[in-house]
Amino acid sequence: MDVASEGYVAYDWNMKYYFILLLFLSFTSQAEVYRSVDAAGNVIFSDVEDDNSEKVTIDIAPSYTAPNIPVVDIEQDKPSDEAVSLTVPKYKLSIISPAQNETFQNPENIAVTASITPKLNATRADKLVFKLDGKQVGEEQIPLNTVLTGVERGSHILVVSVVDQSGKVLKSSKSTLFHVQRHSIAR
Repeated sequence: MDVASEGYVAYDWNMKYYFILLLFLSFTSQAEVYRSVDAAGNVIFSDVEDDNSEKVTIDIAPSYTAPNIPVVDIEQDKPSDEAVSLTVPKYKLSIISPAQNETFQNPENIAVTASITPKLNATRADKLVFKLDGKQVGEEQIPLNTVLTGVERGSHILVVSVVDQSGKVLKSSKSTLFHVQRHSIAR
């Protein structure tokens, strides 16, 4: 090694120590602050103490304090007066017409009549749904009767159900089996 490179190595080694020492001292030392007022009435802050200055303590705590958030008690599910009045009635539902195992000869229409007690609850928006062979016939309705048209020959099962406003079935009647016979023109 030549002399120039040795000096560089010594300089580099010393700079590392100075840097570490400076870093250590910067974390451990704190400057003191002094406040004074000059002849013109100006307030002066300094890190040098003089005869007219007073030591100032600086609070380094955060300047923002979060507001207190009030605790709100969440009430348990208590039934309200409205909820009590909207309880599901104990419906009794049956199909009056057609009768069980009734047979129709070449019908154009088949009248269906249901019976329900108590009456449908209008406040709850309960409605009736008629189903023929598991498929809904028409829309949800309040009237207790409907007309089936174009019923194919064969045996069919009819059911009427009470549904709430979301379409959930509340009560269903017993199924009624009826038969349709159609004359065939065979030559």
